[in-house]
Amino acid sequence: MIDVLIKNGTVIDGTGAEAEKADIAIKDGRIVRIAANITDDSLRVIDAGGQYVSPGFVDSHCHTDTYAAFVPDAEAKLMQGVTTDVCGLCGECQAPVGAGHLKEYRERMPYQIKGAPELMPRTFQDYMDQINRQGNTTNMAAFVGNSALRIAAAGYEDRRLTAKEMDVMKGMLKESMEAGAFGLSTGLTYVPSCFADTEELIELSRAMAPYGGIYNSHMRNESDQILDSIREVIEIAEKSGCRGHVSHLKVTGKKNHGRAEECLELIHRANERGVPVTFDVYPYTAGSCSFKTLLPPAMLEKGVENFSDITSRKELLKELKEGLRRSDWDNMYLNYGADAIRVSAACGLEEYEGHTLSEIAEKKGISHEEAILLVLQETRGQASMIYEAACETDLKIFMKDPLCMLGTDAFARKYTGFTAEGKPHPRNYGAFPRYLEHYILMEKLLPVEEAVRKMTALPAEVFGLGNRGILREGAAAEITVWDPAAIRETGSYMEPWKQPQGISCVLVGGELAVDDGVFCDIRRGRMLKKEQ
Repeated sequence: MIDVLIKNGTVIDGTGAEAEKADIAIKDGRIVRIAANITDDSLRVIDAGGQYVSPGFVDSHCHTDTYAAFVPDAEAKLMQGVTTDVCGLCGECQAPVGAGHLKEYRERMPYQIKGAPELMPRTFQDYMDQINRQGNTTNMAAFVGNSALRIAAAGYEDRRLTAKEMDVMKGMLKESMEAGAFGLSTGLTYVPSCFADTEELIELSRAMAPYGGIYNSHMRNESDQILDSIREVIEIAEKSGCRGHVSHLKVTGKKNHGRAEECLELIHRANERGVPVTFDVYPYTAGSCSFKTLLPPAMLEKGVENFSDITSRKELLKELKEGLRRSDWDNMYLNYGADAIRVSAACGLEEYEGHTLSEIAEKKGISHEEAILLVLQETRGQASMIYEAACETDLKIFMKDPLCMLGTDAFARKYTGFTAEGKPHPRNYGAFPRYLEHYILMEKLLPVEEAVRKMTALPAEVFGLGNRGILREGAAAEITVWDPAAIRETGSYMEPWKQPQGISCVLVGGELAVDDGVFCDIRRGRMLKKEQ
């Protein structure tokens, strides 16, 4: 007797091959048979008539690890059809955490959780063991954040590191790779990752190359210097011997729109000469990040968390005004403008949440710069924002590229409670359904089989996710059943916390985690180990 039998569905196996009618039999967490008209006895039969049966979707870029230890029952990813999250990205991770500069780390870490236990030193293995003990809604493939390593070695200082400090970082990275980490991530617009120069990142990447580690980069600049930033990723990959990957590739700022082909030319040239580089995108032209990213790096080095009565400090305001006029850093205020920057979460302060920077400044009768400092002061640097940055034309060009995979850049969220506070980006709740319904089924940007490959087999192969991403006999039973006639995103920027439609069943570890559109809190997700 088998455990689950999925009948009458149209199977898209993840390889890009043409879809075909077949049944799928599952036992002990594995696919044991794929064939037409399977008649074996089963504990559970799922009628997938009129629906696609595909591998569970892989979120190629997200931050599930940020909340996973505290909300292992976060359902928003599963309800999009995601079974595996690639996380620990943009230089930020939950492990390892070193003992060095820990007090400052506790004060300055982004996305703090009220009531959470005090952050303590821990290894990557410690965090993996914790997640595997409690379980999680999705599997996690975690990277090691460059910021976490740098904080442990040197705090938040903007300087070249000593040989001893580099040894600390390399030791933590190697230990994490041995435990199963997938590589090194950077957030080169965030402090303190942005203080790492190219040579530092090459040296770190060389240390993990023997383990098959991947250099996964939120690049130094996504606007005026985007081509130089892509060249840096390629250089680090080439000189270290690691695979390179560009996080959430986009071209920002109106004057830079239309440069997607230039970006892709650099990436494809690298691949042609034997330097493997891939990338991911999210299916929106608007991005989201911490509100304090609006500050110049020199101000971020000081730490907004330590500023009191910010708006009355004339020197600080002068420094901000001068910094926001410069284009020698990834200046979001200069690139997008105050009308395109909207506060998404502000610790429950509704007078800010959902409002643009322009609206806040006008309502308060203050300048844009004063408004930035005011929001940061009143939220102690914990506010986040949504910003309109990219253009549809570039996004579609990126999506069509064979090296592109899909990510959300989202967190592990529920539909209620603290993870849903404010107005988080709707990608947290509907990115994959939006991609399929809007870009694939309506606009027909790609054949559906190729779209599924980008969400399954491609990231599984690139990241080394083991026996996942393809529906075949012997593979892990990570499966998403979805209705092409019903799938769609239902949330919006002002009301993001809504369940998408069209995801009928999701299996994790061979068990139903979404059953007929209803979330099942089985927590079969685990920390995956990189396959070398």
